[in-house]
Amino acid sequence: MRYQRGRQGDNLVQYTPTLELGIFRNTQLAVSVPIYSGNGDRAGSGNVQVGGLYKFNTEGKFLPAVALAGALTLPTGLRSEGTDYNGRFILTKSLFGTLNRLHLNVAYFHNSQPGVQAEAGQLKEERLDRYALLVGYSTRIAPQPSLVVDFVREQRRFRGEMGSSLEAGIRRQMNPRLVLSLGAAAGLGTDADKFTATLDFQHAF
Repeated sequence: MRYQRGRQGDNLVQYTPTLELGIFRNTQLAVSVPIYSGNGDRAGSGNVQVGGLYKFNTEGKFLPAVALAGALTLPTGLRSEGTDYNGRFILTKSLFGTLNRLHLNVAYFHNSQPGVQAEAGQLKEERLDRYALLVGYSTRIAPQPSLVVDFVREQRRFRGEMGSSLEAGIRRQMNPRLVLSLGAAAGLGTDADKFTATLDFQHAF
């Protein structure tokens, strides 16, 4: 569940039930359907997303762990056209063999049918392709909870808009099957979302 407050004062809540399946070693498939509520832009609510992740290697003394993730978004939801896709290149490296880790994500997003939206008397064009960069750090702060902080720099959905944000979150293993995560992000600059809060429950079976 994610709450997002935009720069124009609009509010959006996203509920994303997700089923993840470890089909074989180092490979995971996922199916999700995000649902939006609130007075923000709810385009895409109800789209079916099908994704996957593959880990190429385990971390070595000098070599980071490397993974590649991607997803297809099917136009089954509100005001959606065309099948969009995205990809993410993921690096993770422990510091000196400890529980402190550095993370680098490079993400690419493709909008197969960019649209135009009127806002504040102006027409804003969606990007065909856009990119995002995430640099993060995580560490264990107690026997169970882990702390994650990161900085994100991204091309926004509309042409000419760039956004940056600082994020922090806590992830706690409640029992062998249940993980609870809580995070928040503050936007930097005029184009970024003002504030975002996320609550996540993960249950294994």
